[in-house]
Amino acid sequence: MGNIKFIQETMSTVVKLECDVLVAGGGTSGVVAALAAARGGAKTVLVEGRGSLGGALVNGAGPLHSFFNLFKAFPGVEKLQVVRGIPQEIIDRLIEVGGCFGHLDQEKGYGYDSAATIIDWEIFKSVIFKMMEEAGVKLLLHTQIVDTIKDGNEVKGVIIESKSGREALLAKVIIDTTGDGDVAFKAGVKCSNTYPDGHVGMPFGMANVDIPKAVKYFEDNNMITQIVHADKGNKHDNVVRVGFDLKKMEVFKSYMDKYGLWGALTISQHENDFSYINCTNLKPLDALNVEEITRAEIELREQVMHMSMLLKKYIPGFERAYVSWTPIHFGVRRTRIVECEHDITIDEITNAARFKDEVALYGFHDLAPRIVIKNGGVYGIPYRALLPKGVENLLVAGRLITSDWEAHMSTRNTVSCMAQGQAVGTAAALCCRLGVTPREMDVKILRENLVKDKVYLG
Repeated sequence: MGNIKFIQETMSTVVKLECDVLVAGGGTSGVVAALAAARGGAKTVLVEGRGSLGGALVNGAGPLHSFFNLFKAFPGVEKLQVVRGIPQEIIDRLIEVGGCFGHLDQEKGYGYDSAATIIDWEIFKSVIFKMMEEAGVKLLLHTQIVDTIKDGNEVKGVIIESKSGREALLAKVIIDTTGDGDVAFKAGVKCSNTYPDGHVGMPFGMANVDIPKAVKYFEDNNMITQIVHADKGNKHDNVVRVGFDLKKMEVFKSYMDKYGLWGALTISQHENDFSYINCTNLKPLDALNVEEITRAEIELREQVMHMSMLLKKYIPGFERAYVSWTPIHFGVRRTRIVECEHDITIDEITNAARFKDEVALYGFHDLAPRIVIKNGGVYGIPYRALLPKGVENLLVAGRLITSDWEAHMSTRNTVSCMAQGQAVGTAAALCCRLGVTPREMDVKILRENLVKDKVYLG
């Protein structure tokens, strides 16, 4: 410690904006939270560090998991759309402009998931901006949240930095959807750093692929683990989702085992285009340490180039393919977990637990078929699980809840995060309208408003 140098800063920070609801982070849960809050009558500001909205939804996710229960894995179980409301409205808007095939039943590998919802990320970026404009959400892009403003245990706002300089935003209710729990952590909420039990990856896209030729090769060699078809406008190229076990080939297995990689999961929104290939991995990694983050970006991009080279060299159909897309940031499953009034457990998930204060339902687990919700059922996400301990005026949603790793492998998934976002956005707007804090919120009123807004609560 004696070798560490410090400087002393003293500054006054201008207040840029005052609002009812401030949403910190425009990712998977944040976009839905902002829409819900603004539609609920709250003057809403959404702060995002990058130049587009969607976060992991457009930079790491393949099919959105999952709007449905695991119905195909349990014969006789009813197919149930569990997540509706604003998340479904986003899908409807994408379908209208050719950015989504809708919800497609999985044809093979449905012990893992029963339905695949595939979206065009670039169309999503355009559609979500339009929805924000229609709802009246004030956007601040390319803006970093660097501190919080507190009065006792009340969070009053945040400090931001951007090309405009250092400024303050004040709000009645703040929603932390940063993924890393940045606001909660800076506000002094107890958080757990989950390093080293997490891992990161970098999906990538390859264009100019003869997909029918590649899929036939996978079929002939018994490599396919998952598959979904849809009409892409070409009768020869109708595969939109395919998983294949590359480790059945020694040239892949030796490299993949060295780095802890798995078989590939892919999506193809357009013909001749594998827009998403998920087969890279790096573990352990502290994704809250800038030097580790830098190392991950470099090493994962090297994995992308090596795996794409192997695909070109050894898989028929990839001969003339090239890497056409990499995300702006590697994919992170979990970092900080915010300590909330309820911590969802794996037993609650697998036993389809329901709660009096539940504000969302969910029915997918990313470790299926090893871990599933019993009998193809659903479990509840209680309001308390989105309410941080020890502070006022703050709500959280997304991959920053649920401390148990196995439980988190359900709640962190994209559609769960979207459902959580509608819950906290609706709650925040109601708090402003009723003049109460999130802790004082009457959950009965919240649930009534969610149902009115087409949220399914069973």
